[in-house]
Amino acid sequence: MNYLLDTNVLLRSVQPTHPAHNVAVNAIQMLLGQSAALYMTSQNLIEFWAVATRPVAANGLGWTVAETMQEIAELKNFGSLGFHMQMFFMNI
Repeated sequence: MNYLLDTNVLLRSVQPTHPAHNVAVNAIQMLLGQSAALYMTSQNLIEFWAVATRPVAANGLGWTVAETMQEIAELKNFGSLGFHMQMFFMNI
């Protein structure tokens, strides 16, 4: 089965200190254990970028551009969770 991951799941999966981190990681691992195909879109990356680079005082992660670029590269390639993320783009 195919699943499009919500940006919040991606965000929580890269925040080890967030209360929902384990839930996000366990959900992803459970789906992968069922041989599910996990997808993210360019919209996910835009939303991820917006939250990651937003200041902590404004409910963001407060990451630098370099940190955010590195994490997105990991998500796109092999993921910080050790899985391969499929990219899905629609031709409109």
